[in-house]
Amino acid sequence: MKKRIACICMLLLLLPGILLGTALSLPELYQDSYYAELPAMADYLHQAEGNRLILIGGSSVAFGVNTALLESLLREHGLDYTVCPFGYYAAIGTSAMLSLAQGELRAGDVVVLAVEPVSEALSDYFGATAFLKAAEGRADLLPQLNGSQRTNIIGNAIPFLQEKVDIVRSGNLPRAEGVYARASFDARCNMVYARPGNTMALGYDTTSPIDLRNVTISADLSEQVSAFCETARQRGAQVLLSFSPMNRSALTDESDDVFLAFYERMRAALPCRVISDPRRYVLDSGWFYDSNFHLNSAGAAYRTMLLAEDLLAEFGCYQPLDAELPTMPAPVVQSASWAEDTGDFVFAETADGQAYCIAGLTEQGKAKGTLMLPASYQGKPVIALDAEALTGADALEELHVPERILSLPDGVLLPCKSLKRLVLAHTTAPCGITEHSLDGAEDVQILVPYAAYAYYRDGYGCEANRWQGYLGQIRTY
Repeated sequence: MKKRIACICMLLLLLPGILLGTALSLPELYQDSYYAELPAMADYLHQAEGNRLILIGGSSVAFGVNTALLESLLREHGLDYTVCPFGYYAAIGTSAMLSLAQGELRAGDVVVLAVEPVSEALSDYFGATAFLKAAEGRADLLPQLNGSQRTNIIGNAIPFLQEKVDIVRSGNLPRAEGVYARASFDARCNMVYARPGNTMALGYDTTSPIDLRNVTISADLSEQVSAFCETARQRGAQVLLSFSPMNRSALTDESDDVFLAFYERMRAALPCRVISDPRRYVLDSGWFYDSNFHLNSAGAAYRTMLLAEDLLAEFGCYQPLDAELPTMPAPVVQSASWAEDTGDFVFAETADGQAYCIAGLTEQGKAKGTLMLPASYQGKPVIALDAEALTGADALEELHVPERILSLPDGVLLPCKSLKRLVLAHTTAPCGITEHSLDGAEDVQILVPYAAYAYYRDGYGCEANRWQGYLGQIRTY
């Protein structure tokens, strides 16, 4: 009996590891996706020779630094560093990137911490499922995590295993298209995917305002950064604090008092030498691409030059760079290939007079069972939907949302008591939602383009995936 109990106990102890090994050994689904860049970044950091400049953060690092340009600008002033980008996805967490980098620190390294001012990035948040997707076939990355993260990984082994099995059975395999693909990066982990301008209809993501007044840094992350800095000191490296780019149009308050308070909170919580003024990294919307922290190609070059100046000043060179600044790109105009059936809607012109938003429904629109929101009106784009726009839509069963309308506001679907299908046309990024955008749509079938399904399932951008709780309702077309 004792032997049997001992065997059972041993099996229970081994079971999580067995399941985790099984999950990692299944056919790889994400090897061509954006997730696969994490092992590439880890390998590049490990193999890089000489003095290294390690940039740690979230996706604003991947989208916001031109590594070749940074190396060139520093070398022109006598600083020979291999730039190692080590940030690409906030859904994995700053904490995980610190854990992976800490064991790699060596004498001569300079680490720049530049984290987005969002809760996931400034806490010990760890996205175990996202990490498992990134670490497919790379079990060697797991021992580099801290104890809490490894425990989290084991606890998510069964759901991850089930998810992979379900994906294979469904045939909806992850698609690696556009910028969110492994092919967007070169061999030095520099994003080379062409990002010509701002793709956001309003110039910023309205669902993710940047509120520096309420930015907090968790005590757990502060402790981890402190330990990281101590390891760096012991090994002859140094850690510096800079800031991520921030879309000026998304800021809720740009006053000096707000920035000073934000600066002081960051400086107090993250015990690194601060080399940057956060106000320098508040950039006009024309430098951004598809989120409030993702820069387009010209924006990445511009931010790189700002960071180079901060680094050179830190190392004794206080002269501004004489390199020519890039020109801020014009917005990328979205196609208006959507039926212009405007008799169902009431429109309101945006403040700049360049576009319209849907403010309400006509009596004709209120009686419709199917509504296709227009992409344009009177020759101008329709770019937004007011929270009260669907008031009176008691008969509405099917709603089609064009790609130009980037997000759904809080409670917009609450009046639609008969809604059965929500059809989203967004192909290059998921439709933006807030915590309450889909209130009242708990039983609604959500249809998304097949090519975009992976964005809804796997997450996108710098925040947690708000679509995660609705995956059971999502179908593809």
